[in-house]
Amino acid sequence: MMYEDIVVKISVLLFITLFAYKNRFLDTAALFLSFIIGALVLFIGGWVYFILLLLFLLVGSLMTKLVNNSNSALRSWPNVAANGFWPALSIVFLYIYPDKITPTIFYLGSLNAMFSDTVSTEIGMYLGGRPRLITSPKKVVEKGLSGGVTIDGLLGGFLAAFSFAYLSSILLSFNWNSLFIHSIWLSGFVSSISDSFLGSVLQAKYKCVVCGKIIEEKIHCGERANLLSGLEWVNNHTVNFISSFIGGFLAVLLFNGFNVI
Repeated sequence: MMYEDIVVKISVLLFITLFAYKNRFLDTAALFLSFIIGALVLFIGGWVYFILLLLFLLVGSLMTKLVNNSNSALRSWPNVAANGFWPALSIVFLYIYPDKITPTIFYLGSLNAMFSDTVSTEIGMYLGGRPRLITSPKKVVEKGLSGGVTIDGLLGGFLAAFSFAYLSSILLSFNWNSLFIHSIWLSGFVSSISDSFLGSVLQAKYKCVVCGKIIEEKIHCGERANLLSGLEWVNNHTVNFISSFIGGFLAVLLFNGFNVI
């Protein structure tokens, strides 16, 4: 029975990897890394944890592909590492830590932070008008620039965070549904907002010396761009990495705090 279970799980992982490859969701290095993270989650956490991880990957990738209508949905290994490091680490702690609740809450909070942020970003790109800088609402910025938010995007992130939390409570059969849901959806939504805030304040922004466009890459139009704001070593992956941690950490704080109350 154990042998059959291993075969089924490996077969599922290989099928999903092939699906992601055929649909150009991930590049080669990202496929390898996502396979490792998926294996950790599936073999240690089990099917429910894996399904929630898969939900994030599929919804995020499909929405990005739909919005951009191109192969720009192709994600690299730094993107997978930034989004998957904290959920994967929490699953490892689920295996070695006596208290199973804390790693579970951290896993869901960190994953929901990325889920909410991804949905918020893509809906904002697809439905929203010109974004406004979260740290300076009067300032209008280009779509896709980190730190820019729209009402549609924020609403999408809010609904995504709540939907993820509610689905998690059903799949994990938590008896304290209200307490659990509030902890997970609040941490996810707040963390997605923190992602925009960090993107506005810390993420490096450059000005192209050729076309004058405000960008997030060091090289544009074949020339090195001038640093305009932020820290040069902070990029979108760095911001996602921090926001994912904030989501997990905040979920644990809220859960324990609500539990005391």
